[in-house]
Amino acid sequence: MELGYKYFLNQPVFKKIIIINIIIFLLPLVSNTFLFLFGLSQVSLLPFFDLHPEFSKILMSPWTLISYSFFHIDFFHILWNMIILYVVSDYFLSFLRTNQFLQIYFYGAIAGGLLFICSYNIFPVFENSFTPLVGSSAAVYSLLIFVCSYFSNTSVNLFFLTAKLKYIGLFYVLLSLIQIPFSNAGGNIAHLGGALYGFYYSINFNSSNSVFDLVANYFDKFLSKTNNKKDDQKIIDGILDKISKSGYESLTKNEKELLFRNSNKS
Repeated sequence: MELGYKYFLNQPVFKKIIIINIIIFLLPLVSNTFLFLFGLSQVSLLPFFDLHPEFSKILMSPWTLISYSFFHIDFFHILWNMIILYVVSDYFLSFLRTNQFLQIYFYGAIAGGLLFICSYNIFPVFENSFTPLVGSSAAVYSLLIFVCSYFSNTSVNLFFLTAKLKYIGLFYVLLSLIQIPFSNAGGNIAHLGGALYGFYYSINFNSSNSVFDLVANYFDKFLSKTNNKKDDQKIIDGILDKISKSGYESLTKNEKELLFRNSNKS
C-alpha cells in the first residue's frame, strides 16, 4: 500500500487524475461483484455524484459540479476520455505548472456543467427531459482545445495525413455541435462548455493571474508539491510565448531542456 501511494505521489498531475478516474470507475464494479456473490443488493453511487439540471438539486448538492466528472457510464466512455487526456497531456502540456493544468481541467469541467444546466433550463426541447450528466469529457475537451488553440499552427501526424492542431480542435467542436440532436445531447453540450473554457484560457494564458488561482492552488497542494520560482517562471513564460508564435520546433536545445526540467520539478 505504501509503495503504491509513493508511486502515485511521484506521477505527473495528469497521470494522477487518470489513476483517480480508473479507481473510481472500478471500485463500484468490484464492490457490486462481491455483493452479488453474497446475495446482497447492489448499490450505485451515481445518484450522489452525477450532475442534475434542476436548480433545486444543484443547491442541495453543489459538489456535483465537480464530482460528475469523475464518474463514467461504461468502459469505452472512460477509455476514450483517458486516452485523449494522456495523449494531449504527455505530448503537449509538460510546460504547464500543476496549478495551470488543474485550472484548465477542473474549470473546464465546471464550464461544461454550467452550460449543460443552462441549456436544459433554457431550450424548450429539453422540457421534461432531465438526464443527469457524468463523465470527464468537458474537462478533457478543455485541455484538448487549449492545446489546439495555443499551438494552433503546430502540425501533427494522424495516421495517413498531417493536420494543424487548430483544424483538429475545430473538428471536435463541430462534431459535438452537430451530434446534439442525435445522441447524448447533454454530454455534447458539456463538451462545448469545456471547449469554450479551454479556448478562453489559451487566449489569456500570458495575462495576469486568473481569479481562479486560489482554488487551483488548493488542488495543486493536494496533488503535488510543485514550487516554482518567479524568476524561472519569467524565463518559461518567454519560451512559451515563443512557442505560441513560432512553434515548438523553433526552440533551441537549451530552451527545450529548461522546459523539460521545469516540468519535472517537485
